[in-house]
Amino acid sequence: DVKDLYILGDTSEVIADLDDSLVTINTVLGSRYVGGIKEMVDDWRSKLMLFQETLDEWLMCQRTWMYLETIFSSPDIVKSLPDAAKKFQAVDKSWKSIMKGTSDDPNALAAGTYKGRRDLFVSHNTA
Repeated sequence: DVKDLYILGDTSEVIADLDDSLVTINTVLGSRYVGGIKEMVDDWRSKLMLFQETLDEWLMCQRTWMYLETIFSSPDIVKSLPDAAKKFQAVDKSWKSIMKGTSDDPNALAAGTYKGRRDLFVSHNTA
């Protein structure tokens, strides 16, 4: 159903804010006064790095999914490439579930640091 299809829109502002935040975090980590909050700053840096890696994989998966979705919507292609179609259907189901959840709770940091999400996109991108 088309009304339940979601994709990431323009992410340029999120990426710019993420880059700015990483620069700020790295500046704080380089400060000699970081001592008392170093653990918290390290945790935030790890979270932001995970978000960046997840977003990169997510966007790659989206590009591939959008390309393949039109191809595998044809019954003739599904019939002639059953193994590839089966792989795509598994990724498609996962993709739609992730995107529905992200639409329901559109918090970029929460979605991008959700446990196991980066690894899931990596596996989808290599399928």
